[in-house]
Amino acid sequence: MSGGLTFTDEAARHLEKTYRTKDIVAQRLETIRHLNLSAGEKVLDIGCGPGFLCEGMSEIVGRDGAVVGIDISRDLVGLCDRRKHPTWLSYEVGDATKLNQPDASFDVVVCTQVAEYIPDVDAVLSEAFRVLKPGGRTIFIATDWDALVWFSDDAKRMAAVLKSWEAHCAHPRLPRAMPHRLKNAGFRLDHAFVYPLLNLSYDDDSYSKGLSTIIEKFVGGRGDLSAGELNGWLNEFERLNEAGRYFFSSNRYGFKASRPAL
Repeated sequence: MSGGLTFTDEAARHLEKTYRTKDIVAQRLETIRHLNLSAGEKVLDIGCGPGFLCEGMSEIVGRDGAVVGIDISRDLVGLCDRRKHPTWLSYEVGDATKLNQPDASFDVVVCTQVAEYIPDVDAVLSEAFRVLKPGGRTIFIATDWDALVWFSDDAKRMAAVLKSWEAHCAHPRLPRAMPHRLKNAGFRLDHAFVYPLLNLSYDDDSYSKGLSTIIEKFVGGRGDLSAGELNGWLNEFERLNEAGRYFFSSNRYGFKASRPAL
């Protein structure tokens, strides 16, 4: 990943915890279902993060296949490598806009929640197209951060926090442009789907609680809101939860595309 967020070792561990929540575990399973992987296939995960998706995919492709996870964060790659994994799964530090992979070398390329963080997103799509074999397929998943719904009794403060948060990525509304960007890169768009994240409670196993602490730290660093306003924003969630009034919803948009066969 690149953009407004950076991943030190501490931040990488926090992201790992968030990616273990039931919401993101369920999303990974849905992503794998859409990929329709087969034993022996070779897969590239662009922006592999904590590596959980890579691990799940490696179980399906097996020893006759291969999964390569790349991420621009050395700390995230280090986190992946500290966990035991099969020999056919490997990780490396890499730039999504300049992949260190040969032409037409993968059956599948997957990129989840990464493209919106990269300013030159079209270069990412072009590189994904380049490393795919003819007939190969890809899935890109991205969030439209403008479509996030998060209840607060102070709607004005919530709007200010979310507006400041938009700066954490280069393309906060990327899904709206993905169909034509994929086509411009040479892909055939095969299918699109929506994966909803819905939390009615604020607890350690909810995606939104982990997200709230990431947002609080990022927005606090920008100085767009006072410390008091930001603390009030964060502390409200516990009160809403206790009153049975907590509500969070965010859609993640998936785009399935393929490189036309020769």
